[in-house]
Amino acid sequence: MEWSKLKNIILLLLVCVNAFLLLLVGMREGSGARYQEETRKSAVATLQRSGIAVNLEHLPREMALQPLLVNRDQDAELEAVRALLGQVEQTGGSELRPRYSGLNGSAEYSADGELSVQFATGAWFRQEGQSYEKASEECLERIGFHGELIEQEQADGQVRLTYCQQWKGTPVFSCTLTLTWSGEELRSIEGQRLSGTAEETAGETPLAVSTALIRFLAGINEGGYVCSRIDSMTAGYRLSSSVRPARLDPVWRLSTDSGDYYVDAATGTLSLAG
Repeated sequence: MEWSKLKNIILLLLVCVNAFLLLLVGMREGSGARYQEETRKSAVATLQRSGIAVNLEHLPREMALQPLLVNRDQDAELEAVRALLGQVEQTGGSELRPRYSGLNGSAEYSADGELSVQFATGAWFRQEGQSYEKASEECLERIGFHGELIEQEQADGQVRLTYCQQWKGTPVFSCTLTLTWSGEELRSIEGQRLSGTAEETAGETPLAVSTALIRFLAGINEGGYVCSRIDSMTAGYRLSSSVRPARLDPVWRLSTDSGDYYVDAATGTLSLAG
């Protein structure tokens, strides 16, 4: 047999083998997806039998988050303070919790990311016709804080807006900043903000959605909580330690008609949001 024909036969056989392997992979993935969908439906049915309504379409498919270690960057923290207050000097505190002050106000920044900024009168105004939300977002952009507005309230002549930090598009539920406005002036920023460099660390495979739902049901029953409806289920992080490097652990947040709950994505432990 001529070499050219033999070579074509070998190439054809290789193509057939590759096609067969791709078919097997596709069948396995399809089978896995069907199994995942069936377990989700089973978990929803179990919740409904227990008197907890949930819309299957509102549930995420899976979680791909891993624990993160975030190393503190004090130079970046100082730059954030200067972006808000202009020129400042360290006037007290400690290495772990330095205190800064200047003509436009004062600030404290702790090792766990706790931030407190007090503005002097006339230091920061919102532009004429600008909404409080827009003015707050512009302020947060100055310090590199990416967040989502989760609460806005007005009382005693003041407007308070609270933002939940987003780490590369993923919410960090335990890190929020509240901006307090009095009329046209920004008076303070209080809360917790993580900054620095992050790296993934080894962790357990996150719980599947179906497993997290069953763990949620078990936790509700064991804790004696009352819940009749799950409105949403969101993957995110919670700060699990105040030491450095800070550790962010993946959690599921379930918003219900009786409040928000967290299910640890590794252990399944249920806790109240608060």
